[in-house]
Amino acid sequence: MAASRRSWSLSLMPPEIIQKIFYKTPAEALVRAKPTCKEWYALLTDETFINEHFNRSKEHFLRICDTVQIMDPVTRASSVSPVPNELLQHPFKIDTLVYTHMVQCDGFMLVGCNMWKCRDDGSRYANLALWNPVLRSLRWIEPSRSITTSDYHGIGYDKNNASDGYKILRFTSRPWDIEDYEDEPEVEIYECKTSSWRTLDVDQLDMDVNIMRICVAVMGNMYWIAYRDVEDEDDDEEEFICGFDFSDELFKDICLCPTSYVNSHLSCFNGDSLSLLQQDQVSRNIEVWVSSKLGGGDGDVSFSKYFSLSGPDLPALRVHAKAARPVYCFVKPKSVIVWCVEVEGKGTDKACTCCTLYEIGEDGVKSKRETERNYLRDYSRAFRCGYVYVPSMIPLP
Repeated sequence: MAASRRSWSLSLMPPEIIQKIFYKTPAEALVRAKPTCKEWYALLTDETFINEHFNRSKEHFLRICDTVQIMDPVTRASSVSPVPNELLQHPFKIDTLVYTHMVQCDGFMLVGCNMWKCRDDGSRYANLALWNPVLRSLRWIEPSRSITTSDYHGIGYDKNNASDGYKILRFTSRPWDIEDYEDEPEVEIYECKTSSWRTLDVDQLDMDVNIMRICVAVMGNMYWIAYRDVEDEDDDEEEFICGFDFSDELFKDICLCPTSYVNSHLSCFNGDSLSLLQQDQVSRNIEVWVSSKLGGGDGDVSFSKYFSLSGPDLPALRVHAKAARPVYCFVKPKSVIVWCVEVEGKGTDKACTCCTLYEIGEDGVKSKRETERNYLRDYSRAFRCGYVYVPSMIPLP
């Protein structure tokens, strides 16, 4: 009865007031409010409102293990929902695969795993999917070919022609020659609008990409950390940011990384720039860098140091090279909130994996909170932490 009275009271408010309230309401709550009345349904399914709500939404963390967890890094509040049945019933269960990777774009995730399997009739299982965790909608993408561990995926769109819709990039980072794959295309584009793949005619890629497949989508383009051998220097390579521009469908060298660390983590900053969170393995010193705005001319992007931190008591945000990379976002000036995972007591009866949330600023570690602890001998949980995610009501393409 009380809920009915509240709905009735809101319905008496001017539409512009209701709209302002809804802009500040979490996407998950608005999805539940859709059936309330025709007026609300019309507003909450309006494309202009959905896009504006997304533009005002803040970054969250998303983690998948036994459930789907979406956490607000500021309030630490979490919403938990079951992993979709379509994923659990699929041969590739994204909640159990170590090598699953995801990329967030406009509030939905491109989900992929670098394994493949054929049905009895010879056709392939799809192992790429578009997924909106808030809307709980899922769309499998049928691959054009078998997927290998050298394949990488990204998602974006042509900023100059929005009607073309979203595109999925598949490329092979294989700077060495393997005869088995000589006849297979190195770069392909999937058009969500036409549900079809096409091959791009590009020269062999002369780079290697970080094995953990950490990449970010910013303003319709993809960016990731890449490596290239340095000429005239033995056993040396340069670390740089590479990008793929979906407007002209070209790979581009964006800029060199400011420093080269094993623990170097890429993310978005302020919606139009890149950031790097770096930590020295030995000293545990932390450096946070942010780039100039993207979208200008080639070669115009550079990094500047946002803040740095040193001291023997700093936490190890990544305990070893094969462990999960931390995820982080910016909520206050000169500070980051970092979510990381590690194994405690490995090899003992009290072994567990735990997820910890740190607020780290130029003045030190401001807070620490454990968000999850599992006393299971399943160390694969330490290989997956989570992803930066912006909840949205944008429907899947």
